[in-house]
Amino acid sequence: MKAAVYYGPGDIRVEQRPEPKPTNENIIVKIHCCAICGTDLKLATVGNPRCHPPRIIGHEMVGSITHVGKDIRGFSVNERITLATTVACGTCQICALNLGNMCPSAKPISYDFDGAFAEYIAIPPQAISGGNVVKVPDSVPDETASLSEPLSCAINAQELINVKNVNSVLIIGAGPLGAIHAELAKANGARVVMISEYSKQRLSMVRKITDIIVIDAGSQNIESIVKKNTSGLGADAVIVCAPSQKAQESSLQYARKGGAISLFASLPKGVSDTTFDSRIIHYNELRIIGASDSRPEHVRKAVSLMAEKKISTQAIITHHVSLDEIQKGIELMKNKESLKVLVYPRS
Repeated sequence: MKAAVYYGPGDIRVEQRPEPKPTNENIIVKIHCCAICGTDLKLATVGNPRCHPPRIIGHEMVGSITHVGKDIRGFSVNERITLATTVACGTCQICALNLGNMCPSAKPISYDFDGAFAEYIAIPPQAISGGNVVKVPDSVPDETASLSEPLSCAINAQELINVKNVNSVLIIGAGPLGAIHAELAKANGARVVMISEYSKQRLSMVRKITDIIVIDAGSQNIESIVKKNTSGLGADAVIVCAPSQKAQESSLQYARKGGAISLFASLPKGVSDTTFDSRIIHYNELRIIGASDSRPEHVRKAVSLMAEKKISTQAIITHHVSLDEIQKGIELMKNKESLKVLVYPRS
């Protein structure tokens, strides 16, 4: 079969690989499409020591089951599925706290197990027993379902800062996840959803998302627009989706008193020291909360929101490429010429 294989930093090759072998304990899935993630972009540029080459990469997938091992219950051939891609150990103290997304022994799909930029993927027994395989109802199209994993990460973040029926949300950074956060904030009941961005290309893309306020950070004053749309209070929730020290530091000035800030985007290792004015945090009683990855429960919630038509991916999916063109898709993301790019293993 054809697959995209990571060999090292910046070295991803499309080549022929053996099809995964059916066993009594695994599930084989025919991939319909798989979206390019920011982590894939990182592998294609600077690499990641967590990924063990040679490794088939890709994890934001949807596909149909072609084999169910005889020891597996609850799944059938031809059912469509997606994945929660962090396979937690399920036995450590962190997992006992229901924080499997932060399990120190986690083995992610695409890092420790072969991923979904391929014609087929084998779902390992650990992922099946851990609840990582999530069925996709017929009402959810393939393209939409492929974004259930990134949506699940946004769900985790918005739950942590309690974005539910709040008045206002500001999202800093209009990349793919910023756009997904905007859709989710609307689904969560936010009445005013604002998103700021410097890139002219991304600004033009997110303006296609309905019922949000788009702020050109290069020419408009973010704080004044936030205050104008929140009766002078500031945003109930601020979600930092830009991997920028400046974006994290400036987030304090946009949140209302008693508001919450999600540090959703990670800063690069070695340049992650950030300075916050602790007086603002103290006197405004701000909550600053990190968010990393997601758990199977979040993926199930993502699929449910999609089935309820509460999430639109029409403006978020901007490009479609074949597996042979995956480098083209990566370049589109690298140059901020796209939001989500879908990869199809069969031309």
